[in-house]
Amino acid sequence: MLPAMNKNSVWILYIGCALAILLGSGEIATGAWWLIAILAVTHLAEFVVKRDVMVRAGGSMGNHFVQTMIYGFFHWKPIEDGQNADS
Repeated sequence: MLPAMNKNSVWILYIGCALAILLGSGEIATGAWWLIAILAVTHLAEFVVKRDVMVRAGGSMGNHFVQTMIYGFFHWKPIEDGQNADS
């Protein structure tokens, strides 16, 4: 993972997609919709695959789901790294 990338980096992508959808047309807007759809499917798959990490971390699974749907591996990777460091 690049050192400069963190949870805030995701918002640049989402804002860019929103602007492309709202202000763009044709292939630009369509590409943004596809990117949002691919991110949603990918983040859902991440949640399913890494669910055990979040169960071990405790807390609300609803919160983990929302955080994973927004941030993807930026949410669960630090949790997993912390669990691996503890063991």
